[in-house]
Amino acid sequence: MENNKALENIRDIFSIFHDGTIKTWNGNHELLKLKIDCEYLAKKIDEDFKVFYVEFSHFEKLEFIPWMNPINKSQISFITTEDIFQANLEILSAEIENEAVKITCNQLDTNFDYYGGALFMNCKSVKVFDEKNNELTIEILDKVCNEYWNEIKIQTEKSIIEKERK
Repeated sequence: MENNKALENIRDIFSIFHDGTIKTWNGNHELLKLKIDCEYLAKKIDEDFKVFYVEFSHFEKLEFIPWMNPINKSQISFITTEDIFQANLEILSAEIENEAVKITCNQLDTNFDYYGGALFMNCKSVKVFDEKNNELTIEILDKVCNEYWNEIKIQTEKSIIEKERK
């Protein structure tokens, strides 16, 4: 996969999984599989689904720079998968920055001395799978995501109209 296309795909996948949480991982810098809990989108594919799996191959960059808590604590950075994914990371946003995708994450477990941070990724390829291990294209994910948000928009508009009638 061409490097710019890989970056765009990583950004798009993490943007689609906004509010999802990276729950578990297995693998290493050569082949890494993340389990992402994004139930509101998974249910759009199958009402019993709760998660997606994202598979990355051949990382050129994989680093997590946490937001320290307290803020004056010495800054650290994580580069091993064990350190990066030791806590569940809630996905907030994704953008391409300096030849990598920067995924901004929350981290809510107070047992850690950071409350989120920036996950930087650049790899050769990325694939997404549903709970039954069916590969999903970014186009399919994007369609599912747009359907979800359009339904929310329609529900919100109906709610507003009903309140105005009262």
